[in-house]
Order: sequence, then C-alpha cells, then structure tokens
Amino acid sequence: MAFTMAGSIGIAVWLGRRWDENSGRELPFGTLLGGVLGTVLAIWMVIKELSK
Repeated sequence: MAFTMAGSIGIAVWLGRRWDENSGRELPFGTLLGGVLGTVLAIWMVIKELSK
C-alpha cells in the first residue's frame, strides 16, 4: 500500500512539473496542484482499502 501511495503522489507531482515546464509560469502551480491531488488520491485509496 505504501508503494501505491508513493507512486500516485509521485506521478501526480511529475505530471504537475511537466505542466509547469511547458506553461512557463514563474509560480510552480502545477507541481503544487499535483502534490495536493496526489496526496488526496492516496488518502482516498487508503480509506477505500481499509473500509473493506
């Protein structure tokens, strides 16, 4: 479960960084958004798994 959480957060942050690189913004909004969404997704997956 820990590897799944790390993977989902890592992929979301990676996608956010790519978005930041392509958009050329000074504020890393994509990385921030990717980190938050990846963390929310990881927590949701843990809750879903533990409620079984």
